[in-house]
Parts: sequence; C-alpha cells; structure tokens
Amino acid sequence: MQRDPTPNDGNISAAEDAVVSAASSSAWVSSTDAAPWAKLRSLAALRYHGTGWWLDRVLPRSPIGLLVAALALPFAWFGVGLAVADDRAAFAATPDVVHQLWFFPLHLICLRLVGGLWARGLDPSLDGLAMGDVSKRRIRLGALGTWASVGAIVACAGFIGRDFWFGLTPDPGTGLIPFDDPDLWDMAKLGRGVHGMMLGLWTLEWLLFGYLLWLQVWVLFAWTRELRRADFRPHLLTVLVGDGYRHAFTLFGKTASVCALFALGNLAFIRETGELIPRDKVVIADLADFLQNMSDVLSTTLLFVFAIAAVVAFVTQLRNGMTRAVNAEFLAAGNTALADLAVPIVRSGDAEVDLARLQARVDAQAGLVRAVVFQREADKIGGRTIISIGFKALLPIITTILKIAKMQVKGG
Repeated sequence: MQRDPTPNDGNISAAEDAVVSAASSSAWVSSTDAAPWAKLRSLAALRYHGTGWWLDRVLPRSPIGLLVAALALPFAWFGVGLAVADDRAAFAATPDVVHQLWFFPLHLICLRLVGGLWARGLDPSLDGLAMGDVSKRRIRLGALGTWASVGAIVACAGFIGRDFWFGLTPDPGTGLIPFDDPDLWDMAKLGRGVHGMMLGLWTLEWLLFGYLLWLQVWVLFAWTRELRRADFRPHLLTVLVGDGYRHAFTLFGKTASVCALFALGNLAFIRETGELIPRDKVVIADLADFLQNMSDVLSTTLLFVFAIAAVVAFVTQLRNGMTRAVNAEFLAAGNTALADLAVPIVRSGDAEVDLARLQARVDAQAGLVRAVVFQREADKIGGRTIISIGFKALLPIITTILKIAKMQVKGG
C-alpha cells in the first residue's frame, strides 16, 4: 500500500525516551478539542467549508445566511401550504405542520455542523493516523463530495419509500389513506396539495438525515478497512505517543454530539405530533408494525447503533494495528534484551569494557520499558470515546427499547 513520504519515525532511540516517559507518566491534555474545526459553539461552525455534499452546497455559505435560510424556508413552506390548503384553520392547527417551523431548521443546522466538522477535521484525523495517500483518497471519496451524497440517498431510501408507500396506501378496512384517516395522520381537511407538500418536506428531511447516517456507515465499513491495511510501525511516535489518533476520536465525538442534539429534537417532535406514543388505532404487535409505524424513533436509534458499532470497530482495528506495530518494532530487541538480562555482568577489570557492558544492559532494560509503555498506550486507545458516544446514545436507544417492550406486551 502506498504510504506518505514521511521519514521512518518508528526507530525509537534513547534520546526519545523522554517523549515516551512524558506521554506515559503525565495526564494528556487534549489539544484537538481546542482546534478551530472542533469548536461547535461558534458562528464559524455554521460556515460552508467545502463538503461537496449536494444539499450542503446549495445552502447559503455564510453563517448568517444559513440561519436566515433555516428560518425563512419553513415559513415560506408554511405560507404556500396555507395558501393551497382546503381548510386554512385546520392547516394552522395541525401539529405535523406547526412544529416543522423549528424541526426543519434543526435539520439544516445539524447538517452544516457535521459537514463543517468533516470538511475541516477529516484531513487532520487522517494525518494523525499517518494514513497513506491511497487510503486518504478512499476515505475522502465516501465522506465528502458526490459519493457521500449518493451514500446519503442510499442510507435514507428505505425511510422515504416507507413514507410514500404507507402514506398513499388505503387501509383495507376503511379505504382511507393515513392522510385522510382521523385515527392516523388526520389531514383530510388540508387537501391533496398539502399532502404532497408534506411528502416533499419529509423526503428532504430524510435526505438531510441520510448524511448523518451515511457517515457512520462509511466509518464502520470503509475507514476500518483501511485501518486493517495500515502499517503503523514507521509511525508509532506520531500516532501513539504523539496522540495523533485523538484527532479522529475528536471528530467522532463531536459528530456524536450533533447527532445527540438531532435525536433530542426528533424525539421532541414525535412527542408533539403523537408518534412517540402510538394512537389507539395503531396496533404494534410485531416488528413489521414497529418498522411501519415508528420510523422516526427507529431512525434515531439506527443512527446511534451504527455510531457505536463504527467507533467500536474503529477502536478495535486501531488497537490491533498498534499492537502489531509495537510487537514488530520491539520483538527482536526484547528477545535480545531478555537474553542479555539473563546473563550476570562479570567485571573484567577493564573500565571501558565494563562500562560498555553496563551501557548495553541499561539500553536493554530501556527497550523493555519502552515496549511496555507503548503497549499500555495502545491498550488505552479509544476507551473514553466509546463511553462518551454510548452515553449520548442512551436516550434514543432506551426510548426504542421501551417501545419494543410495549410492543411485545401488546402483541402477546
């Protein structure tokens, strides 16, 4: 595999012992969290940074422009809906309509925040892992640009198909589609024009969500595959001792924070619109009913299931790669050191010879210490990130578990 034309920094000399000692004995203070690309609570985080994502690219590029668009677009949609609605009072009183005025802006803001993170944070993350040029191109290919947009469409296609299929299929018993059924979506008074507008808006929101889901899928399958191929032996100081790997974990953690914000908003929306607690007519007796009637709850859960799976797979592959590199770098030296340590030093009477033997013994012991320190650092990689993302995933996952438990009781 093609590697970056960087010098071999894996040959650990005695002069570098201080670096290893400092890394292992002192508490690590994150510098990646302080990087400009990792700061979410700033207007710069809402600026377009060149993701190449289709939906991100068509939005205003400045932070103020994005905020204006995030507010203006749903109100414009609301105004058009009010104009074409058969019953304007019913339109203005429909929860699925009114709450879109804040729910749709949440989609746009989350998309831009995550896009900014990946557009600015992906290269530092790849450089921190000392990934080769070929691996960098492969990872960028699916994370940014056209193929990321295609991936987002694939990720959300099932949810879009569900909305159209379920929303336009008449009930066998009543002959009513969910839009017209008062026990389901209850939008009969709004008219077919509004029904079409609702489907269009839901489709756009699913596409925006698709980018968040696709990134988790891409990390799980593509980035971890490149980690399996990587040879970290020439870059132990950069990746392990220099904490280069932490850039990637900062990227994952910040992305999970935005996803948690999105999930919280999504749960609030479906609570206000009645899907969090299904209506009496909705019978959830098996998994198929859950997939059909609880797609919004499922989507946020699926997002974090993939996020957790991705970071666990990433950490596992990175630890394995680091362990292979440490073993390859220090195995021969370690075996020699153990053999030397097994032989007692016998004074020869020649001060220079004895000093050379003592220096060799000290170097052998230092080599063993370095190997232990490197392995200990490798074993600690990613533990906090997994816990952090798992904590952020608790709300949507627990909500889904409770719904499934209720489904099983009702179905039983």
